[in-house]
Amino acid sequence: MIAPAERGYAMVAAVGGIAVMAAIAATLVTVATSRIDTVQAEVTRAQMQAAADAGVIVALGGLTSDNPGSRWTIDGEVHDLNFDGIPLKVHIEDEHGKIMLDRISDDNIGWLLEALGVQGRQLEIAHDGFVDWTDQDDDTSPEGAESEYYTERGLLARNDGPQSIDELAEVRGFTPQLLDRFRKFATVDTGEVAFDPKHTTPLAIQVMTDGVTDSPAILQRRREMGGQRTALALSEPKLAKRTVSVVAVATGPGGAQFTRRAVAKLGVKVQSPWVIRYVE
Repeated sequence: MIAPAERGYAMVAAVGGIAVMAAIAATLVTVATSRIDTVQAEVTRAQMQAAADAGVIVALGGLTSDNPGSRWTIDGEVHDLNFDGIPLKVHIEDEHGKIMLDRISDDNIGWLLEALGVQGRQLEIAHDGFVDWTDQDDDTSPEGAESEYYTERGLLARNDGPQSIDELAEVRGFTPQLLDRFRKFATVDTGEVAFDPKHTTPLAIQVMTDGVTDSPAILQRRREMGGQRTALALSEPKLAKRTVSVVAVATGPGGAQFTRRAVAKLGVKVQSPWVIRYVE
C-alpha cells in the first residue's frame, strides 16, 4: 500500500513530467515551424530569382528582335511582365550613355556627387577620396586618402580609373547608399567607345560635358524622354557591338523583391546575338 505522502509525490512527479514533455513538444513544433518558414522563404526567393533571370533573357530577345515594331529600346522604358505568376518590371539601360567613371575629371565627379544629393563634408570627402584613388600621384587631397590610408585593409590606391562600380566601396567617403545611386547613372564597362547621349539621362549629359543643367542637349533629351521619341525609336536599326544593362525586378508575396542586373554585349558572336559579361 502506497502512503498518502508518496501518492502526492508521484502525482507531482507525473504532472512535472507531463509539463516537461509538453515544453519539449512545443519547442519541437516551434523549430519545425521555423524550418518550414525558412524553406518557404528560400523557395520564394528561388522563384523570384528564376523570374528575374527569365526577364533578362526576354529583354535581350526583345532588344535583338528582327521585328522593328516589337523591338525593345535602350532608353530605360519599363516593361511589365509575368513569369509563372510572379510580376516583373524590366528595363534596359545603355552603358554607352552612362557616366564613364574611368574618364571623368575632378570637376565631373563633383557635379555628379552634388546631383546625387551629397552635401557638406561628405561631398568633400567623397570627391577628394575619388580623386586620390584615381590620380597617379601620392599627394593627399585635403579630405582624401592615398595608399597609406588603405594599407590596413591590404589595399593600395588604384591610381587609375576604377574597374567596377563595386570597387568604389573601398574608397574613402563612398557609402553603400551612394554606390546604389551611382549604379543607375555610372559605368566603367564601355571599352573604347565614346559617350553617346542618344539614350542617356540629362544628368549624364551634364556630368560628361560642361556641368550646365540647361544646355540645348539636355533640353532636347528631356523633350525626348517626355514622349517625343517614340516614332524615332521604332525606326532605329538593330544595335550591334553595344554594351547594355538589363535590370529585372521580381516581386514576390508580401512585397519581397529580387533584382537581377546583367551587363551584356550585343552582336559579338555570329551564333549568338548577345553575350552576358557580368551578372549581379
